[in-house]
Amino acid sequence: MRVSLAPIALRAYRGDPGQSAFKEGIRSLLWRVRQIGFDGIEMGTPPTFTNAEYKDCLDALGLEAVTAGSLSSEALAAGDFADTLTQCKVLGAKNVMIPCLPAAALGNPYELDSFIGQLNRAGRALMDAGVHLSYHNHAVDFSRVNDKTILERIVEETDPACVFIEPDTHWIQAGGGHVISWLKRLRGRVYIVHFKDYGIDPYSDHAFLEGTHKLFMEFGEGNLNWPGILKECLAQNIAWCSLEQDECQRPPYEAAALGLKNLRDTLQLL
Repeated sequence: MRVSLAPIALRAYRGDPGQSAFKEGIRSLLWRVRQIGFDGIEMGTPPTFTNAEYKDCLDALGLEAVTAGSLSSEALAAGDFADTLTQCKVLGAKNVMIPCLPAAALGNPYELDSFIGQLNRAGRALMDAGVHLSYHNHAVDFSRVNDKTILERIVEETDPACVFIEPDTHWIQAGGGHVISWLKRLRGRVYIVHFKDYGIDPYSDHAFLEGTHKLFMEFGEGNLNWPGILKECLAQNIAWCSLEQDECQRPPYEAAALGLKNLRDTLQLL
């Protein structure tokens, strides 16, 4: 299993595409990610870059584009995948992410039906081109519609041959799911898994009322059962894991480096 970075916490380092230093800022970001030791990055072609320019940057550093970004709800509904597939072809990316549930589908079974149909159509179109379509879950996917969670409906009513799931460990935990059980349930449908730890805020105003606030933690610094999770991922031969942290408890590059070190240390103990 190779390790990539989902650089959401590095967004402050990307800069403004309208500024002349933007491209150099992206190159610096990619260099830092590679120096830390990641094999890939989960980021599509940045603004102002051509696909070829971005590919050249990645190749020069020995980084892989694990995903060609994400499909918007508008593109998914319209069935417009041409630009995405072009990006995949140039970058060599084998994954496209659906980043979240459309707001209209939350609590609305008719909109959810429509969304599931869109996932099936997009999944078949992308798989025909050799690209995985991966749906990324959040905690809200564990809300119930007609006695089933949204995630259960998505998993059960999409084609397992072409609609994959990109499970996020933090959000499964936050939604009340069991991470290892869900990984087992998704066997054969995971190309990349998001590793994000789950912590408890000891300074929450409601800590002693069991209303503790959760924290986004660096891998290994929170409370998830990483040995068990890693054993299941390795048993399934999942191609990629991606470290992601929406908010950091320390400077972002330091957080990324600590998470990667903890991941490698944990793997050595298995």
